[in-house]
Amino acid sequence: MIRYILSRIAIAILLLLGLITLSFGLVSLLPGNPAVALLGDYATPADIARINAQLGLDKPFLERYLDYMGRTLNGDLGHSFFTGSSVSGEIWTRLPNTLVYLIPGLILALLIGMGMGTLAAYRYGRGADKAFTAGVSILMAMPEFVLGLLLLFIFYQQLHLAPAPLGMLSSSDIPPPKVTGSVALDAVIAGQWSAVQSIMGRAALPIVTMGLFFAAPFGKTVRTGLLQILNSPQIEFARACGLKPFQVFRYALSDVRGTLMTYMVLLFAAALSGAAIVESVFSWPGVGGWSLDGVLKGDVPVIQGFVLIMGATSLLGYVLLDTLITLLDPRTRGNILRKARKPSKLRPAAPGPVPAPTAGSAPTAGPKN
Repeated sequence: MIRYILSRIAIAILLLLGLITLSFGLVSLLPGNPAVALLGDYATPADIARINAQLGLDKPFLERYLDYMGRTLNGDLGHSFFTGSSVSGEIWTRLPNTLVYLIPGLILALLIGMGMGTLAAYRYGRGADKAFTAGVSILMAMPEFVLGLLLLFIFYQQLHLAPAPLGMLSSSDIPPPKVTGSVALDAVIAGQWSAVQSIMGRAALPIVTMGLFFAAPFGKTVRTGLLQILNSPQIEFARACGLKPFQVFRYALSDVRGTLMTYMVLLFAAALSGAAIVESVFSWPGVGGWSLDGVLKGDVPVIQGFVLIMGATSLLGYVLLDTLITLLDPRTRGNILRKARKPSKLRPAAPGPVPAPTAGSAPTAGPKN
């Protein structure tokens, strides 16, 4: 088992090196010159050449790639072309702000999707199943930003139950002392619970937006997986043995466990990618909106850093998921353990009975005691 885990770690390292190469190559080959974006359309060729030299963009492609690879392996993702701030520092400062609504939103999506998908599969073909199918179709046809704007219109504009989408703190809130740079973490460290309460109140609509948007595909996956298992031969055999419907359904849930765990990782990766849309709608100072601003400006280090961090996070999730499923599945775990065992040495065959001498042949000597 240790050999299997080490092999997965080695594969993850190779994939990470490939991801670094991909993030550098694709972003570097994008059309446009960052120096022109910095100086404007009326920049002279001399000014453009000077900025390219300052940013290192005048070096050969291979030299820039090796420099980028070395810096990245040392944890340095470079500096923004426009603000001069460290890309690594900006990511670790803004990422906690994104996780404030991202993790609760995903938990809400899993709870809603698991509950509604299970109920729809259990009541297949009945009213609950038809209502679930209609709701999933509506939510999956609705873009994420439309869902966020609809929630803002209902709860902020019409019902006046939600605060204005103007960031994490209101104008009356006292900002916490800057320790980490993340407003949420600094408020917790400083013990300003009124600011924490304000942050969570303003995160309510982003949480609901993420929860509803991702509950639809997850619930559909739960329903489809359960229906396939419930119609399988092993479940039919369980019914024939006289098991109660609840016990049969519990066995079906255990069989679909691997599929659901795989989809959870896909859901987390999709949520990280969609964070830019949610943060743009609600003016949330997270890593998604920051990366979107970098894309619009053509800020190459920001784009490369965001792609690399999000890809590495997804890669880590896939490796952990693969290892966890292997440990939980007795079939794959048994195969790995059997392969890891060393073959036992063959024992010499025990001496058999001595054949009787035939006519005209000399008697053979038996085994000596």
